[in-house]
Amino acid sequence: MTDKIHMSPTRAFKFSKNPLRAYQDYIGKYPWWEGSKDALLFGTIVHNVAEGRDKTQDMSDEDKDLLISKAGKTKGQFKKAYTDAEVIGGRVHEYVERFGQADFEVEINEPAETGQGVQFDATGRADMLTENAVFDFKTVAPKDFDGFIEYGSFRDNRQEEYKKQIAYYAFMFDKKETHLIYIKKDPDKPFIYDFKMNHDEILRYANEMSDEIEKAVNYIYSPEPCPAVNDGSKWAFDYFGGVISGT
Repeated sequence: MTDKIHMSPTRAFKFSKNPLRAYQDYIGKYPWWEGSKDALLFGTIVHNVAEGRDKTQDMSDEDKDLLISKAGKTKGQFKKAYTDAEVIGGRVHEYVERFGQADFEVEINEPAETGQGVQFDATGRADMLTENAVFDFKTVAPKDFDGFIEYGSFRDNRQEEYKKQIAYYAFMFDKKETHLIYIKKDPDKPFIYDFKMNHDEILRYANEMSDEIEKAVNYIYSPEPCPAVNDGSKWAFDYFGGVISGT
């Protein structure tokens, strides 16, 4: 690998799930994202409004076109689902205003090196930074949100990735506090759960994230042993020929 490697927490998580698929996504051979853009567009609107920006800021004209109803009485208007995203983003904005002066969408792009001496650029983006804290906004389906409140975890265990990512950002930006802002995807009851971690948890999860980033960088530096996982994706269907072996 001759070009400089760029590695963010989000990309490292892809490598932890399916190294070969993530590698092919990294080199532009096969995009990771499959299916509808609905969830991505919803989340983008929530983030934009939460951060006090125009709801469609930084969206392509093609993506903006997907937000508009094409038929019926609502033709030419914003689709209901995305109107809901604006309401939910407004709720987050009201909540985070109490923390005072803040910067939004703050990027990381710093030279780094693995334990094996492989150089790379550590990248990423924090949703919000204050003087002492880093914030990450997560919209959560109502059923998942209620389950998390009751059991302290999501069914797919995604909160572990969320914790690693925000702890890593706290380390990179030298912040003492982390706030995972979970918001219920319900325009009538957009509950917010501000999940925080203590100092020891931040250090532990930041170290775990650093380990995952290092593994991902090493896969890119030496991709020959990248394992393929039959994860049920379109990529896996093409790679494994549509066969899942139980042995």
